[in-house]
Amino acid sequence: MKNRFISVTLLTLISLSSLYANDIENTIIPTKHSKTLTLSSIAEIQPGLGTVMMEFGHRFYLTYYAAKAENWELAEYEIEELIEAQEIAETTRPKYALKLQAFESIYLKKLQNSIRKQDWKLFEKNYTQTTNACNACHKENGHSYIQYSLPKESPKYLKMAL
Repeated sequence: MKNRFISVTLLTLISLSSLYANDIENTIIPTKHSKTLTLSSIAEIQPGLGTVMMEFGHRFYLTYYAAKAENWELAEYEIEELIEAQEIAETTRPKYALKLQAFESIYLKKLQNSIRKQDWKLFEKNYTQTTNACNACHKENGHSYIQYSLPKESPKYLKMAL
């Protein structure tokens, strides 16, 4: 949902700015903080894949421990947020969009389905498959030094069990 909002907002801004300026990159957008930004500067500060993957990994970890504690509502929330983060990466890094979309449809949807079924054994199996797919993708894309490993303990700052 965030991804679509960002895309629609940016497209609206670009469309409106083209009415008022010949040079879109230098079109100035005022902010509520008494600053102005150009569309070009806004485009440059969009999160890269590394930034999005930090959120992805964290939410992936939270999803696991929420499901393990049978807090299926939290697990569902985290997997939905994880998918939204990935959709941001599809927009900001379009060269990876098809791979990310395939990953979502093959692995994340199965993981999400096991959460909706509230089936721990199926979830655990799908989580392992998803982890392996993540690590294979890192290797395939020249980042074999990035290997996700589930932390041994649940986070202490968030209550997992209801």
